Amino acid sequence: MRLWLRMRNTDDTELEIGEVARRAGMRPSAVRYYEELGLVAPARRSGGRRRVYGIEAVERLALIAFAKSIGFSLDEIRSLLFDFPQATPASARWSGLAQTKLAELDAMAQRIETMRDALQRIARCGCDDLEQCAHNIRVNKCGTG
Repeated sequence: MRLWLRMRNTDDTELEIGEVARRAGMRPSAVRYYEELGLVAPARRSGGRRRVYGIEAVERLALIAFAKSIGFSLDEIRSLLFDFPQATPASARWSGLAQTKLAELDAMAQRIETMRDALQRIARCGCDDLEQCAHNIRVNKCGTG
C-alpha cells in the first residue's frame, strides 16, 4: 500500500483556492464570488476542474479588500480595475475615484450635520401633543416649545 502525502505548496505560482483565500484573509466562497464578478481570475484550470491561482490573485484580492474597507463599492472597484486604458498609472486611477468618493463623503457629512441639528432640536421638544409639534415644524420653530 502506497501512502501519498500531499505537500503544502510553497511555490507562489500555483495556489489552490483555499490557499489563496487563506493568504487573502477571506473565505474561498468570497474568492469564487469575486471570480464570478470578473474581479479576479485563476491563472489556469488544472484537470479541467481545479482552479490554480498565482500570487497575483492574492494581491488583487488584497487590493479589493482594501478598496472595500475605505468605502468603495464593487462597481467602483470594477471601474478602478477595468475602466481605464491599461497603461494608466495606479495613481491616476485612484485619484479620480478618490475625488468622487471624497465629494460623496462631504455630502454625507453635511447630511449628518443636518440630521444632528434636527435631532438635537427634537430632543428639546416641549410640545404637549403631535399637532402642536407638527405646527412648530411647519413654521420652523421645532424644539422651541
